[in-house]
Amino acid sequence: MWEHLRSYVRLPWLACACLMVLVIWGNSMVPGSGSSQLSGSVLELVQSMLAALHLPYAWVTGFIIRKCAHVTEYAVLGVLVSRAFDVRACGASSRVLPALLCCVAIASVDETIQLFVPGRCGQVLDVLIDSCGICLGVLISTFVARWLYRRRARS
Repeated sequence: MWEHLRSYVRLPWLACACLMVLVIWGNSMVPGSGSSQLSGSVLELVQSMLAALHLPYAWVTGFIIRKCAHVTEYAVLGVLVSRAFDVRACGASSRVLPALLCCVAIASVDETIQLFVPGRCGQVLDVLIDSCGICLGVLISTFVARWLYRRRARS
């Protein structure tokens, strides 16, 4: 059975995906005050960068920063998990669904963890936002893989 599974999974990508999950879940275990402080620091940085470029910056809020962080970290996870499923062994379309389901389960656990952390709350909206990030990451991974395959085929 292990040999059959190994033909479908690329272990280095799976290891990176597992590390990313640990980073995500680790961030979820930070109490609300620490999480707000980090978001506030990023907010100040982004607003000061926009101001330095003479661009409007007041529209950037802590809410936007936090939700962009959700999308970004889950997009990275989506790339890593989708690459963990070997496209040559199971086909591009066959690796998308398992990657999506796996990542949505991880996002659900992530929000559940937050229910037990002081000052944090798990939200269904965040699972939906995380899922958008997952889809973005899987799409990026799939399109890059197809582009590289076509490029190599032409060479």
